[in-house]
Amino acid sequence: MKRFTLLAQSERNRFSGANQIAAGSRPVTRRGFLLATLAAAGALPFRGGSEEPARMRQVTLGRTGIRTPVFLGDWMGSEEMYRIAIEAGVNYWHKIGQWRSPAPYEIFQKMDRDSFACDTTIDTLDKDEAIAEFERNRKRAGLEMIDGFKIHSEYRSAEDVKTKMGAVQAFEELKRQGRTRYLMMSQHINTAEVFEAAVESDLFDLIQIPVNPTVPQDYFSKETFPNRHTRERYFEIISKAAAKGIAIVAMKTFLGGTKTWDHVEGLRDQVRNYLPDDGSIATALIHWVLDIPGVLAFGNILFNRDQLEQNLKAASGRLTKAEDRGLRILAARLGSEMCRMCGSCTRAFPEGPAASEILRFKTYYLSGEVASARDHYRRLLPSARYSEGMDVSPLERACPYGLPLARLVREAHTLLA
Repeated sequence: MKRFTLLAQSERNRFSGANQIAAGSRPVTRRGFLLATLAAAGALPFRGGSEEPARMRQVTLGRTGIRTPVFLGDWMGSEEMYRIAIEAGVNYWHKIGQWRSPAPYEIFQKMDRDSFACDTTIDTLDKDEAIAEFERNRKRAGLEMIDGFKIHSEYRSAEDVKTKMGAVQAFEELKRQGRTRYLMMSQHINTAEVFEAAVESDLFDLIQIPVNPTVPQDYFSKETFPNRHTRERYFEIISKAAAKGIAIVAMKTFLGGTKTWDHVEGLRDQVRNYLPDDGSIATALIHWVLDIPGVLAFGNILFNRDQLEQNLKAASGRLTKAEDRGLRILAARLGSEMCRMCGSCTRAFPEGPAASEILRFKTYYLSGEVASARDHYRRLLPSARYSEGMDVSPLERACPYGLPLARLVREAHTLLA
């Protein structure tokens, strides 16, 4: 099944930065019109004056035609943060209809629907279940339409992409009803194999994948951790996607976040001359990711206003030499702790614990999503969880990066159980 649909020009212009609304003889930008409308409705603390933050870099998300800053919104830790982000120009939102509190959907319900785009994730490949999940999320958000129907890490192999079409059929039905527009995918299980198959299928308008200096291979240490899916091959798939008009969006950008950085003894001292604090590390990672040809944007969960303001500022910058040097050190150290989610261990030891998923849940835990991380772990099949005394040495033998998976999985189990 092959699909490659270009938007009509009129629909593309809905998201164009050049779109204007006439007010007498004076043109008004879409953002200016939006902010004035929201302020009048009480949805924003509208601020006048001439001070403007550094302008975020703008991109078009491939063949969708959606024009957006490189920073895409997701769940945020306070209602005020959503308002600040909108006022700064953020106009694309991940996982709408799925946010835990605060989930101020009324802000978006008051907005001109042409002024923002959004997606929601689907956690099943069954057609009927996918339609039901999409409709629950759409109704919770209070929207008539959600732009992106995003299949979230449900494929386990390239063969799944080719043969398991239930969710794709659900998307097509919902699209005919005018409930959604674009088929999307996010993937963090057996990532490289599934990602490559998804690009080859030409089904998806947007794909969200892990992109950071240790995925799928350490930034500058491939000779230490040889792997079939080299960094160069991964980047080649990204470039191939870009050539097809498939938008690539980065996730897992921050290498587990501050608690993970703290977990590696001596790491902060080693990078201090180049990356002296949390903000500078996060900024460098954003700049590095956006420097990769074909990666258009990034999105992540934010817990406080400082994180939001740092992300907004970083979205206007470029990678510096000092940041590059610091990331070489950071990636080399974190490379001995970070799972690349390549799936090699699970394929070699399918009856053992699902190491890549368990270690992903550990990063959620360390980033502050404690309840969510434990819930994800509990939802694994009993055979996929770790139990005391289990022999997990086959996992270590299968890991192409030489990770101490026995220790890492035990540590994760202690936190998550």
